[in-house]
Amino acid sequence: MKKILFLFAPLLLLVTSCKPDKLQEGEIEYAITYPNSEISGFMQAILPETMTITFKGTKMKTTIARGEIFTTEIISDEADRSIEMRLDFGASLLYANCNENEVQELISSQPEYKVKALGASDSLAGMYSTSYSIEGANDTITRSDAWFTEDLIMTDAYWFTPYADTKGTPVIYDAERYGMMMHIEAVKITKREVLDTEFDRDPELVEVTFEDYEKEVQALFDLLMD
Repeated sequence: MKKILFLFAPLLLLVTSCKPDKLQEGEIEYAITYPNSEISGFMQAILPETMTITFKGTKMKTTIARGEIFTTEIISDEADRSIEMRLDFGASLLYANCNENEVQELISSQPEYKVKALGASDSLAGMYSTSYSIEGANDTITRSDAWFTEDLIMTDAYWFTPYADTKGTPVIYDAERYGMMMHIEAVKITKREVLDTEFDRDPELVEVTFEDYEKEVQALFDLLMD
């Protein structure tokens, strides 16, 4: 038996060493569309078309912006389950550090999904990804499948969303928030060094409660969708 284990040891070492390492830091660029909204005129000129996730270790910065008009950011860390939300929109330069109760409030305010693994896999935007069917409560729309990757260091990147039980990082998915649904697809991943300072907060931002922050962002999206 010892002789058999000795013979298989080099093969086991080879298989283990060939397994690709998870990417520790970098940036993912996404394209945003609005499949269930009539987008034209003013809305087309102002609604965000791109999203960026900058990550390092267990920490992520999710940025949605439209030129110099507005920027929203979510700084999340799956290690300590912390969230900071930021808004730069005209005179509204705000941030909210969510406490434990507010994080739970954020989670409970989002729609509930039934997420089911489909078993399909593919390489999307340079990441090995697997597919999931998504069903919302009382759905009246046809949803696209979501795709998540486990190529990156984060294991529960979207722990604070309806995809909390889905392992990895989203590559293709729908996001429903502030009265609108966005379809988000990764178009590019960049392997690069991410500086700790990239997560720093602009000193001009003023701290507000999570409740007040939500009101400000809701007012912004009400304006965009008006």
